[in-house]
Amino acid sequence: MRILDRMERIYAIGAHRPGYSAAEDEAHALAAGWMAEAGLVVEVDGAGNLIGRRGDARVWTGSHLDSVPNGGRYDGVLGVLAGIEAAERLRDAPLAVVAFRAEETGPLGSKQLTARPEAFVELHIEQGPVLERAGEALGVVTAIAGQARGAVVFEGRADHAGTTPMDARDDALVQAARFVLRVGECPRDGAVATVGHLAVEPNAVNVVPARVTVSVDARAPSAELLDELVEAIGFEPTSRLEPVAMSGPPFETLSALLPEAPRLASGAGHDAMVLAATGVPTAMLFVRSLNGGASHSRDELTSGEDIALAVDALTETLRRLTFV
Repeated sequence: MRILDRMERIYAIGAHRPGYSAAEDEAHALAAGWMAEAGLVVEVDGAGNLIGRRGDARVWTGSHLDSVPNGGRYDGVLGVLAGIEAAERLRDAPLAVVAFRAEETGPLGSKQLTARPEAFVELHIEQGPVLERAGEALGVVTAIAGQARGAVVFEGRADHAGTTPMDARDDALVQAARFVLRVGECPRDGAVATVGHLAVEPNAVNVVPARVTVSVDARAPSAELLDELVEAIGFEPTSRLEPVAMSGPPFETLSALLPEAPRLASGAGHDAMVLAATGVPTAMLFVRSLNGGASHSRDELTSGEDIALAVDALTETLRRLTFV
């Protein structure tokens, strides 16, 4: 398929395309050419977002072209290329395809929009194993999970690792280890929690740890569940993003088109989250990730057959939204 060839051309620029870098610029230049071929009028807004419009474009679709270090082919890129493909098929539809800037480090581009659409649909790989486990190619996103992040500090006493009896130690890392296990036991009903970073002091092989700082990343599909999770873990968030529900005509249209598709919440943030949080009616279509849902990795994989189904579903959703 043409979309797979285009994906390879973007990936050939580099697996890592940081926001506002020369590599991201090059990816945007390629996408701009393909937008023009699809009959869209191409412009770049003040934040550097690439927007291809046709007519009175009140319905938008798209995603991002930047990537994390050692990233895969599909994250973000598929949503932009699928949008261009849909615009190519819907030659008379008044719509827009957008490639947002710097999603992976913000999202920066979508947060700086000065003019927003009346409806937004984002196609994205799932970045997880749920659809693969269910044997389903496509899923309808119901909400994007909220996130609470913070750190917990455990204080102990530095002692000699060879001369201090075990029953005389105040080991901060042992305290932290018990906490890490509790973090893994607390989530329920679709919530998740992760300890991804430990800072151990003095961090020497022959010294009992005196101080450990533990990061916590807690996510849940509703504000109530997020509150419960934070309380159960026992930490004070230093940052928080509220969950955002998909809603309005985009979500209703996509749901009607795929009545049997699994409904699932997204644990990852997306540009769709930013638009939905500002009141834009928004829908997200997930396409199955293979390799156990690997993402932010070179092992990221989605089949051509699933991509074809996803592009068909996106195209029909946009057709219904633009020809009402």
